[in-house]
Amino acid sequence: MTVAPFHSSKNPGVYHVCSNCTEGNNIESRYKTQGTGGGRLCKNCKELQDKGKC
Repeated sequence: MTVAPFHSSKNPGVYHVCSNCTEGNNIESRYKTQGTGGGRLCKNCKELQDKGKC
């Protein structure tokens, strides 16, 4: 499922948009920040989107 963009404030540079992205789900809640943070889309999220599994 596609969700609003979010990224890690601890490791900026990549943002996530898939609720089932393993990388995005590994972000600790205290570091999870809404928005893109000016980063690029996560490769895993991109692959999930391309396969229609986001």
